[in-house]
Amino acid sequence: MVGACLLCAIFGPTTTVGHAQEPKMIVTATNPQPDRLPTLGVWARDTLTLVSAAFPNVPNFTCDSWCYESDVDFLGASALDGGRLELRHRLRAMPNVLWVTTVTPEPGAVEFAARVQVESGEAPVGVPGPNLCWQLRRAPLFASAPDPYPEFVKRCFIFTRKGLTFLHETERRPIPVRAADDPYNNPVWVQMYVGEWQDVPTVGPTSWADYSPDRYTTTVIGAVSRDGKYLAAIANDSAPLMCQAWHDCMHNNPLWLPINTPPTEQVWRVRIYAMENDPDALLARVAHDFPSVRRAEAGATEER
Repeated sequence: MVGACLLCAIFGPTTTVGHAQEPKMIVTATNPQPDRLPTLGVWARDTLTLVSAAFPNVPNFTCDSWCYESDVDFLGASALDGGRLELRHRLRAMPNVLWVTTVTPEPGAVEFAARVQVESGEAPVGVPGPNLCWQLRRAPLFASAPDPYPEFVKRCFIFTRKGLTFLHETERRPIPVRAADDPYNNPVWVQMYVGEWQDVPTVGPTSWADYSPDRYTTTVIGAVSRDGKYLAAIANDSAPLMCQAWHDCMHNNPLWLPINTPPTEQVWRVRIYAMENDPDALLARVAHDFPSVRRAEAGATEER
């Protein structure tokens, strides 16, 4: 998971996307309750496949999730009932294995739930999990532009023993692959984080980012809107790391659960939230959706 945003690192901070440009959707889900549920769609940016989610409860808020920043081929997407989507990807290293992802809208939230499907033969051991890149570039109140990128970092947060903690308030170690006097190290633009129940990893000199010694208490990472009225976050109950990276993006990818069960019986599940700026309400919603996240807050490491 050290390479959680490897392609983000390769593209670096110079890759641009038109913030005002509306993408052409490949597939749009039929939303049965557009005043209550996020509207979902699938679109392509060059060779990347993204799922858009337009939330009706936050003004002009559309976020995108790159599905996936992984070594896979996108096979297609289809609209399901209830405003849902299904995406199918083939693993290049395991060509008989597919990830089948169901994206489900709920009031104030969107869930991504991936499952392993084996086309032939037996499921290989060690099927990797998806690497979803959650992006806020098309949400004007949340996006970095037109401000300098470090101002975006100041609005991103995790939860520590101090409660909601903005990332510029954490210790952010310099990007190893860049010189000490590089503008992207002054202040540091990108950083990885681990939980209190983990040791802070050591990275090599070519790493795209380093780990902060400040650790989170729960697997939730997000951002507050520029006007301070709203927040958006991505959460699960098992991520081994979280990171804030180059493209107004955050990574918070769970494990396949339950652990020690066959791959075809496991689920990879993550949720995106958008709501008024109420961190306590966010944590309560996450605890409801992911009951075992409370054990993570207590530092437990039992198998699930």
